Amino acid sequence: MRKTLIGALALGMLVAWLGAVAGPSMAAGAVASWSERQVVPGLTERTIWGRGQVYVYRLPRNVTHLGDLHVELTYTPADGDCFVYLLGPVAKGSSEWQVCPGTYGQGFLSLSPGREIVDYAVPAVLDQEPVDDGVRGDTYYVVVQAANALSRFRLSGYLPRTSAGSTDTTSEATFTRFSFATPASARASIAVAGAPYGGPFDLTPTSQGEAECRLQYPADTGKRVVEPASPSLKASFEQYVYPLLWEPEGAGIPVDQPTDPSHWDLFDLNRHAAAPLAGDDWYGLQGGFAVQAAGPWVPRQTYHYVPVLWLAAAQPYAAAPALPGPPATGLQSVGYKATLLIPQNLRLAFAAPKVRKGRAVKLQGSLAVPVDATPGASVSWAPNGTLVTVQRKSGSRWVTAKVVRTGANGSWRASVRVRRTTQWRAWWPGADGIPAEYSLVKRTSVRAR
Repeated sequence: MRKTLIGALALGMLVAWLGAVAGPSMAAGAVASWSERQVVPGLTERTIWGRGQVYVYRLPRNVTHLGDLHVELTYTPADGDCFVYLLGPVAKGSSEWQVCPGTYGQGFLSLSPGREIVDYAVPAVLDQEPVDDGVRGDTYYVVVQAANALSRFRLSGYLPRTSAGSTDTTSEATFTRFSFATPASARASIAVAGAPYGGPFDLTPTSQGEAECRLQYPADTGKRVVEPASPSLKASFEQYVYPLLWEPEGAGIPVDQPTDPSHWDLFDLNRHAAAPLAGDDWYGLQGGFAVQAAGPWVPRQTYHYVPVLWLAAAQPYAAAPALPGPPATGLQSVGYKATLLIPQNLRLAFAAPKVRKGRAVKLQGSLAVPVDATPGASVSWAPNGTLVTVQRKSGSRWVTAKVVRTGANGSWRASVRVRRTTQWRAWWPGADGIPAEYSLVKRTSVRAR
């Protein structure tokens, strides 16, 4: 798998909301609730209230000698997706931390299923203040994130130490290794949850247009309220969008680590560009990507959205240029609100999920039409009376079930009798060089009388 960073995009504010569809909450505590609405013509707005989790392990002994610092992460299920990072100090006595140089990328490129390794050649011991057993040494942290539902993991490894009583941090004669493992019991493991595949975290743009992702935090997911923007920061998030197999063709993977320094982060901005974007009326991350038929991000392809809690602060700290404090250790959980804007010009918003045999299935949706075939062209609701075809799946083919006309705001409705379980979609043939539009597929289960 691969991550390629792009900068944040400052995009326009939302306008009126039309119609809503609520979604169920999901397992592992990743989602408290979610809903969907058709917003401006051609855009579906999906709102997710959830909680991000991260586990931070402070290595049990300080590093007091040059040498290899080795971290091994093992996790189950083996086909899950976990990341591990090693954080080290920036300077002696500093409260700033950075991903150890040269190790970024090691911790999310699995050498084998369920196993990842980070190796760092410690170049210097920054804090050499003498103490009873040698020198004080430097503190390091290990960060574990889950990017696909619930994972259970163990950490193990070793770190370089001086022999007891020595203040020589470079000589081979004074070099020893200290081994660590957490949890201490070989039968125990630690659980951390991330955004699972499917449900609200999978998004399928069906049309050309601009997709946008916003992530606001911290949030009270029970009350569905985002805390007001503050000059102090409690947590740091990132957000990613990628194809399901992590391998886009000809393009980087959209990710949002904004560089606007108006808010601080747990990391120095020169080493980790993750300072959130602060607007006039909201606070968080904002980024987007273009969906184009001839581009790498194409209509009718499913992508996966991952909000990731990077770190939580041990205690809130002031905005730049004040120095950040150390990260909070152990399992941390922070609420968020994610808003996804998904280009979907033709929408099948509702199809009755269950009916009795011979009864009519009610379907409804909306159609928006671009002014021309140019990617990024403006979109407006289809004129009254525009024909939309409702199709059902018959074997491997799609056949016409009903033809309806649009009404106000491009809305349309249909009622079709069914005798067996049926898959539905809507289709508009296009006009004047504008390509055809297809909705997402919905399914109706048919029960016996």
